[in-house]
Amino acid sequence: MIPPGPDLEQRLLDAIPKIRTAKNDGVRAPHKPLLLLLALGRVQRGERRLVPFSEVEKKLEGLLNTYGRPLRGDQQPELPFWHLQTDGLWEIPGGEKLDKGKGEKRPLMTEMRLKAKGGFPEDIDELLRMKPELLRQIAHMLLDEHFPASYHDDLVTAVGLDLSEAVSQRAKRDPVFREQVLNAYGYKCAVCGLAPILDGMSTVLVEAAHLRWHSHGGPSTIENGICLCPLHHKGLDLGVIGISGDSRVLISSRLHGDEVTEKSFGQYHLQSLRGPVHGHAPVRMEYVKWHTEEVFKNPARPSL
Repeated sequence: MIPPGPDLEQRLLDAIPKIRTAKNDGVRAPHKPLLLLLALGRVQRGERRLVPFSEVEKKLEGLLNTYGRPLRGDQQPELPFWHLQTDGLWEIPGGEKLDKGKGEKRPLMTEMRLKAKGGFPEDIDELLRMKPELLRQIAHMLLDEHFPASYHDDLVTAVGLDLSEAVSQRAKRDPVFREQVLNAYGYKCAVCGLAPILDGMSTVLVEAAHLRWHSHGGPSTIENGICLCPLHHKGLDLGVIGISGDSRVLISSRLHGDEVTEKSFGQYHLQSLRGPVHGHAPVRMEYVKWHTEEVFKNPARPSL
């Protein structure tokens, strides 16, 4: 709970990093952060404070399918909608009167869909509407803490946020990481070999990607980094692309599309990953294993 006191803004900023997130095999699940981002978008657009669970259920489920890993067999959007109350950032007026299943701590789904309405507590909601710069700062805190950078633009669009005037406390990144990784891979995408040069500069259109995400404890080291073009960087972070134990590119069998999709992704399935040059260490298998288990959308396509 956010403790009572006069400086609500600072107490809110202190509470955001302390959100208790569920864990799946030791990895934080982004269920609550996604609900908060969705709610921030509603506040920014001037929508009403309380929203019926039935109104956001499918939207939240879609966000979880794209940006989160299920805690059990499905995404269960009711979990963050109910349990965010324990962090003092959410309330469901009258929620204690909703019928609960025998031995359950939260209401039955029928009750949630028919009766549950949730939103920020009134004082927090009012503060966020009065201070749009604070709203944007909190949104960036959630993005930086819980999601890889390649997700941010798409996720902001998906929840309907406008962060164009943000004054944020961005998560610090090692400024040397990008240059070390790009140099180690010869400024070439490790999947497709793209090595663009603009005005004599070879650092454009290639990026340093973390295998184990920085937001999930991944170090900014060459052994956890890989040089990729923006398309394949996003593919790696979305689980379209994986890496096998013998350093081959894997493409998820869950990816479908047209000829352009196959040229962009499918043709690289099972090809050898372009490794580092000049004796630099390749990616460590512990980070490959993390990415395979937590991000890659198994199963991989069969052998060609």
